[in-house]
Amino acid sequence: MINNQSRNNNRYQKPAFKKPQLNISFTEESYVSEAEKVILSLKENNFKHGRDVLTTSQIRNLLSLTSSILNDLVFKEFEQVMDKLSYLRIQFVYQSGRNGAVKDLVETAQILKILENVQAKKDKETLIRFCHYMEALVAYFKYYGGKD
Repeated sequence: MINNQSRNNNRYQKPAFKKPQLNISFTEESYVSEAEKVILSLKENNFKHGRDVLTTSQIRNLLSLTSSILNDLVFKEFEQVMDKLSYLRIQFVYQSGRNGAVKDLVETAQILKILENVQAKKDKETLIRFCHYMEALVAYFKYYGGKD
């Protein structure tokens, strides 16, 4: 009797969110195709997480912070943008906390891990690659039907 009740209750549970697991190597040769894989995996869930939806505005806001760092790198050394890089990490964490779909993007694309690696390496080229990775994520999001 207990088994029948638990089976009946399980029928009415919401379907589990399919959380993609991707191996992101973030090399110069791979980051563009990895960005595409991230977006395609998020598209499987229609860019949604529960009621939260990933929008172009949300992802472009994060890109604009990234772009300002890229612009600063033209005139400044890496050490001079470290504080902005830390602020960028905080913004990714904050936006992830506000919206589950943004969190799915950040986790699937391994953005926080990559940013930690950029800060640890203190390498200008790696930071530039991260900025281009963000641009690729936005471009593929729009290409594969991301909504405003």
